[in-house]
Amino acid sequence: MASPTSNQRESRTPAYKIPTVIAKPAIPNVIAKPTVVAKPVTKTVSAPKVGKTTGPTNTFIPGYTPPVKVTDIVTEEDTTVKEDAGLAYQKMMDEKARQDAFALLKDVFASYGLEELASQIEGYMREGIGTAEATIRIKQSQPYKDRFYGNELRRNSGLNVIDEASYLDLENSYSETLKAYGLQDYFGIGVTPTERKNRQKAIANVIGADISAVEFKDRVSTAVDRVKMADPATKSAFQQFYGIGESDLAKYFLDPTKTLVTLKEKATAAEIGGAALGMGLSATATSAEDLAKFGINKEQAQLGYGQIGEDLPTAGSLGRIYSESGITYNQADAESATFKGLASAKRKKEQLKQLEEGSFSGSSGTSLGQGALSTQYLRRGSSSGQF
Repeated sequence: MASPTSNQRESRTPAYKIPTVIAKPAIPNVIAKPTVVAKPVTKTVSAPKVGKTTGPTNTFIPGYTPPVKVTDIVTEEDTTVKEDAGLAYQKMMDEKARQDAFALLKDVFASYGLEELASQIEGYMREGIGTAEATIRIKQSQPYKDRFYGNELRRNSGLNVIDEASYLDLENSYSETLKAYGLQDYFGIGVTPTERKNRQKAIANVIGADISAVEFKDRVSTAVDRVKMADPATKSAFQQFYGIGESDLAKYFLDPTKTLVTLKEKATAAEIGGAALGMGLSATATSAEDLAKFGINKEQAQLGYGQIGEDLPTAGSLGRIYSESGITYNQADAESATFKGLASAKRKKEQLKQLEEGSFSGSSGTSLGQGALSTQYLRRGSSSGQF
């Protein structure tokens, strides 16, 4: 049988078809995973070789199809997808934590009465500034400095500033003390924003003077309990000594330029002066403050001036009667003898007693001389028994 011709062999050889490339299905999305972009890769696909394959390269060989280049679609490895998704998730969580931190920052400053800083805080967040740096910037702003003006005063005076929580605690403590003594409006009512700022600034002056909550209460109680609620004589003495009426007592005693020790001495001086005035005696700020520094209190003053009030009229009269002896005895001598136990004042009193007794024992019942007159006077008004 004859061999088929070349044309016949060609016609029976099936034509090679390029395989259809089917793209691989996309990897299902996960939360916040980035879309994976397919990368084109060139692959070489060879058709089946039919017939002879030997001979020169440029020789046509029936049934042989030259290599064909096709493009396949491949994707990245699954590990890359997982890494990208994990990074995106972490970024998302970091951003949420950042937003939460700034929200907390706004709440904190709002609790200080600084709601006006909300937009400024949001601006810092949009700029990508961290909360720590944002806090530092906020504390350098004028609204913050105005709100905590007491710290500015402390810093200018060389004192340490106090944290916001301690600052607010002082404000609350001051307010509670004033309310307890019926002076809740002393720093202002603070209803409107302007009134509230004025009230905060008034309190800041006290905080800036480093007046603790305990000292503040001591000042208020001294002003109210020991002066405002005192007997009329004490209030009169305070008015006479320092020119301060009841309506100005709180302001006077809360003046941070005056020390608590000085204020208490003044209150005691007013009590001492009141005890003197109550017995019909004279009172001066100088003598009362001197006795206060000596340690005399209100009770001792009342007892001492009670004795002086009984003795001084007779003792003063004796001094005038025996003026030729050069011995005088006045209220200042009586105060020195009674409160301070001063020896010289006591000697004056004793000498007058001896003169009185000597004149009384040497007088004649019918004599009309000076001695008799003195004796008769002493018999009527003498307090020798009390001496």
